[in-house]
Amino acid sequence: MTLNLHNFFKYYDEHNVNHISAVGILEKSISTLLVPNADWVITYRGKAAILGEAVDLHKFFQYYNEKLSNHVAAVDQLQKEVPAELLLDTADWAKKYREKPPAPKEINLNVPYYNQVDNYRDAGRTCNSSSCAMCLEFLKPGTLHGTKGDDVYIQKVFSIGDTTDHSVQTQALASYGVKSEFNYNLGFSDIDKSLSVGKPVVIGILHRGSLSAPTGGHMVVVKGKTAKGDYYINDPYGSLNDGYTGPVENGKNCVYTKEILMYRWLDQGADKTGWGRIFK
Repeated sequence: MTLNLHNFFKYYDEHNVNHISAVGILEKSISTLLVPNADWVITYRGKAAILGEAVDLHKFFQYYNEKLSNHVAAVDQLQKEVPAELLLDTADWAKKYREKPPAPKEINLNVPYYNQVDNYRDAGRTCNSSSCAMCLEFLKPGTLHGTKGDDVYIQKVFSIGDTTDHSVQTQALASYGVKSEFNYNLGFSDIDKSLSVGKPVVIGILHRGSLSAPTGGHMVVVKGKTAKGDYYINDPYGSLNDGYTGPVENGKNCVYTKEILMYRWLDQGADKTGWGRIFK
């Protein structure tokens, strides 16, 4: 059976390692067709070739839009030019593309837990400091001592400025040799990337009100991700899951679903609208 290239373009998932590998295999097999002045490339782009411009087949798959007539026409052209043996079910790239992707691995970093309710001052408003202290002790073990190690860090914070000032937290962390940056345009992919290299993320959530109309303002630590795609959290004030009515220890290594974070972390679910601290 002859393969329909349109379907491979249409269902391409840039996060599926098998799809990435499959396109890599195909790319090596049709190198003569991957030049800027190839008819199908010009049709796809809707403009003349730029001399010396690279042709990355992955990008053509990634940005394919079946509603764009030039994209459809370009793939029609490519299908006619690809060697027949590459359009068979037995083609290596097609078999790799169709392989079931590996099950997602669970990540759960061993980030220590500090609660904010026993802080030596401003217990109701030092979530940011307690969260940053957890990450500091994880990244530089032995820096803070005891179950109230965050008090030492909080003293450092207030010697510089206020606990709610993210630039102050950046300075306090830097004084311990930990580089970080606070951002206002993060998405789940940024959290996942950080976790994948062994670094937690401090994020700001709206912890009060309903999911449809969340309110408040609170900082927590994202320390891992479940195999189902939800997130392990160290919440210094307790747990969202019980409305902060249970013991504060319920905030240690609790799981907040991706759906909850979508509404309480992102602005009405819009990607790249989350507040958070990335460690370098």
